[in-house]
Amino acid sequence: MRLTSPLIPRPRAVAVFFFLTGVAAACSGTSNVPLGAFSPKGDDAGGGEIDAADATSTSGDGSSSNGTDASGGGNDATTDDAGSDAASDAPPSGHDAGFPTPIEHVIVIVKENHTFDNYFGSFPGAEGITQCPRSDGTTGPCPRAPDVTPRDLCHSSSCALADWNQGAMNGWPHDTVDAVDLPFSQYTEADIPSYWAYARTYTLADHFFAAHLGPTFPGQLMYVAGQAAWAMDNPSTFAWGCGSSGGANVNLLDTSTCTIKSGSSCFNIPALPDVLPPGVTWKFYGTRGSGGVILSAFGSISSIRNGPLWATNVVDESNFDADVAAGRLANVVWLVDESDANEHPGSGTSVCDGENWTVARLNALMQSPYWNNTAVFFTMDDFGGWYDHVAPPQTFGCKEYGLGFRLPLIIISPYARPGFVFKENAEQPAVLRFIEKTFGATKTLHDLDPVAGDIYLSDLTGAFDFTTPPRPPLVRPLRTCP
Repeated sequence: MRLTSPLIPRPRAVAVFFFLTGVAAACSGTSNVPLGAFSPKGDDAGGGEIDAADATSTSGDGSSSNGTDASGGGNDATTDDAGSDAASDAPPSGHDAGFPTPIEHVIVIVKENHTFDNYFGSFPGAEGITQCPRSDGTTGPCPRAPDVTPRDLCHSSSCALADWNQGAMNGWPHDTVDAVDLPFSQYTEADIPSYWAYARTYTLADHFFAAHLGPTFPGQLMYVAGQAAWAMDNPSTFAWGCGSSGGANVNLLDTSTCTIKSGSSCFNIPALPDVLPPGVTWKFYGTRGSGGVILSAFGSISSIRNGPLWATNVVDESNFDADVAAGRLANVVWLVDESDANEHPGSGTSVCDGENWTVARLNALMQSPYWNNTAVFFTMDDFGGWYDHVAPPQTFGCKEYGLGFRLPLIIISPYARPGFVFKENAEQPAVLRFIEKTFGATKTLHDLDPVAGDIYLSDLTGAFDFTTPPRPPLVRPLRTCP
């Protein structure tokens, strides 16, 4: 039985995964207009780009001083071509006929709970902010974030909706119980030097948005399915998905009534493996949770969790380095640590330890024969309750629907544009669209289920330059953490 709400088409360049609580109340006073009838607001999917090496840092008043309007640029070179992909009869030589590249491996590294401003608010050339609001109504220099945060920040869909506050981006004081106004604090280059080094050397995207307003569960699903079956929050227990005893329930949005219902966290929805051409391999490297089960978004995809691929393609993350060394790297890889290196606030985890974990995995990759034909996307699953000053550019349907807050996205590849800040609007499913195009998928996830958002906004191809020789790797030292 299908667990998603009725399939409602979205207008092009509009994301439809703005998960929120209190939607029933939000719908009062708003006519229940079909989602497809709404026009996108503030669409700038073309985007403009600047070279970080030539740009100045953010100005003291918190605005970007690079002289580039993020909504301008008009660069349409990387807009989606899903129609031509879908019409193709077969993947030519493993690549989209209109998008031939040397990329043979794509690795998606997903960490936990940080916004763009929280990690890169002061990054030169990016649309960041260095003057932050305070809970007392004043504005001042953004506080420095601690390596280990003293507590978690509220990042449920209801808190995210309050933070967003109709696009005013001023609701965070509800969670400012600390003397330092923790939600507004930021990490500096000294705190995460390797992430900044990757961003300076390769490409940093500063308009990459979550495809939902909410926490980990929907965020993780976006990276494997391009949707979350309208899930809004984390399930009722940590026994998530199709293999959970008793079937943990999750809040789901009914888009036909703008109300909330409870349903199973096991979904009959397509996922990226369903559109990968024959011969294109994939593997998910996750962390073992209670009962020895790998924590993976695929655990909520019935066809994977209850099929033979679960045992062979969803493995412990400790296998990654060995697989790279032995020449066993799949074409499409998810590398998702959910242990002490996940960088999650308030769980005793260290951002420094998390960065070291990432550096160790990337060092293994960069020192292998795989480097010259690999693209890595490093990002987060959700905003984690941290402040970000850029309002999601699109909202529509059930009063508020569209994109969530900005997330960090570093694109690491020998073909990533060097020292480049990529400014096209993109959302989490864009990573899947890049993979579909790279391996010549003849259908998109959106073709299989119109709820999937893999065809909207940027496809991230503009962050690459495949006309130049591959650039060298950046092997980074591990740090001694506080």
